[in-house]
Parts: sequence; C-alpha cells; structure tokens
Amino acid sequence: MHKLSLLTLLLPWLALAAPAGAEGLTQTLPVSGPGRLVLELDRGSVEVITHTEANVHVRAEAHGLGASSVHFELVRDGRDVVLRARPEAWLDWLSSGPSVSVHVWVPASFEVVCASERALVTRRDDVELSYPTRAIGNATR
Repeated sequence: MHKLSLLTLLLPWLALAAPAGAEGLTQTLPVSGPGRLVLELDRGSVEVITHTEANVHVRAEAHGLGASSVHFELVRDGRDVVLRARPEAWLDWLSSGPSVSVHVWVPASFEVVCASERALVTRRDDVELSYPTRAIGNATR
C-alpha cells in the first residue's frame, strides 16, 4: 500500500518534469552522388520521399510524454547521412513514451537503411528512379 501511494505522489511530478510539448529538428545537408541515409531511431515512423535536389532534408518531431527528452541529430559520415533520435535513458521504462515522426527528402540515388526493428519506414517517390532506393529493416514501399 505504501508503494502505491508513493507512486501516486510521483506521477504528477514526472508529468511536470517531462512536458508533452513537441521537440523537433529541421535541417538540410548538401550531398553529392549516391549515398545512404542511415536511420538510427529507437521508435517512430519515417516517411522517405525522393526528390531531384542534391541534399538530404529532414523534418522531425517528438510528441507526447517525454518529448522534450528526445534528441535529434543529423550528421554526415563519409557518403552516409545519419539521422539519430533517442530519448534520454530514464524514459526506457515508459513503453508508450514519446512518439517520433520524421519526414526525409533524399536524392533518388540514395539507399535507405533502417537500423531499428521498432521504427516503421515508408517510401513515397516524387520522381522517376534511375536506380531504386532500397529500404532495409522494417520498411514498406
């Protein structure tokens, strides 16, 4: 009974400590030639759209409980562009956690690699592909 009352007292404090506000990232990286987009997401949904521009453009947001603890990072690693999104470790126990939604625009020559089985990746093509973008992991076309 004592544990239940302690949990009841802590829940409102945790809700205030991790507001449900949205955190996000909007960033564009110039690229040249073929490359890979590597998605390192613990969870969430990603829509990949091909375009004719020589850049990778990302618009990402986190919503819900713990959203302010999600940190997005878009970096270049050789010819790869890596998108990372991870909540702080203290939210690992929270199964419903923050939701992450990502929209990414990549050149048609880019391969898309998803490093997590917990992220859902879908692809929508805006241009005719000269060689197709390949999705790996938990991906649909």
